[in-house]
Amino acid sequence: MNRCRTTRSQLGQAITLGGGVLLASCGDGPGDREFQSAIFSEVRVIGSRGNAPGLFVKPRSVAVDRDDNVYVCDMTGRVQKFDSKGNYLLQWQMPEIERGRPKGMALDHEGNIVVVEPHYSRINHFTPEGRLVSQWGAHGQERGELSFPRAVAIAPDGSAFVSEFQIVERLQKFDLARESVQVEIRGAGHGPREFNRAEGLSLDDDGNLYVADSCNHRVQVFDGGGAFLREHGGPGAGRGEFSYPYDVRVDEQGRQYVCEFGNSRVTVLDADDQVLEVIGGAGSAPGRFNNPWSLALDSRGNLYVADSQNHRMQKLIRREPASELQLSSSHN
Repeated sequence: MNRCRTTRSQLGQAITLGGGVLLASCGDGPGDREFQSAIFSEVRVIGSRGNAPGLFVKPRSVAVDRDDNVYVCDMTGRVQKFDSKGNYLLQWQMPEIERGRPKGMALDHEGNIVVVEPHYSRINHFTPEGRLVSQWGAHGQERGELSFPRAVAIAPDGSAFVSEFQIVERLQKFDLARESVQVEIRGAGHGPREFNRAEGLSLDDDGNLYVADSCNHRVQVFDGGGAFLREHGGPGAGRGEFSYPYDVRVDEQGRQYVCEFGNSRVTVLDADDQVLEVIGGAGSAPGRFNNPWSLALDSRGNLYVADSQNHRMQKLIRREPASELQLSSSHN
């Protein structure tokens, strides 16, 4: 009988530096329920709890650069960089953390790493080596100002979508120069174009924006001009329902990956919002999650999950070729 196992040969440079990588592969035994997926073949665990390089304290955001290096910010207020194999490379500290820690990361149109600071109402752009190249945002509730920004998505033309919550529930789209706002969708509520703690954002290849409307337990979809297109989800733990979706990512095939903080799982949907499979569930085994916060996709379609309360990152390895998969409802 084959069972999920940890392969020690996968431990490399990262374990020396504190960023151990564990590989869990799955067979057909009853103990393999921790990780089963038709889209992903295996899961790799990166890091564990701690303050040393390669370790994490409640990782909350993740981004991937053009070379598939991975960047993670956690509650220590630092950003750590790993290569595509999970080896620790470097880190930098956010200059101010007294008011609160960073939350929200993205890749910009020039290949820089974007880090959001909600409590400072500002957004930072760093080179892949951690050098600050630009910083913007002025605190306030008026159009063009920021109040508790939570996430950012950068379009190919450099325009930036930003979600905000608490004082103002809204979404804004800033131009490249950050001098004017092209779109503002503002209002607390449960209807279309209303939000209740909008969190993660993702743009698809057509320029449509997906918003994880977390406390409304749904995903809203808008076009690039802010026109409402559709929504899906609803509170619950059933198929197609969400519990506090904190992030959403869309791949080249239009598949949506929704990170559910409340259900401790990742739901995968097709371009028509139909559920393909549900991955994970509460737990600490590889492929299980404990209040995941954030997602990122690399160039090969591998999925990174910031598994916050397990104090680790998980990398879900895409099967090949992913576009030809016949997904089965048995993987739920």
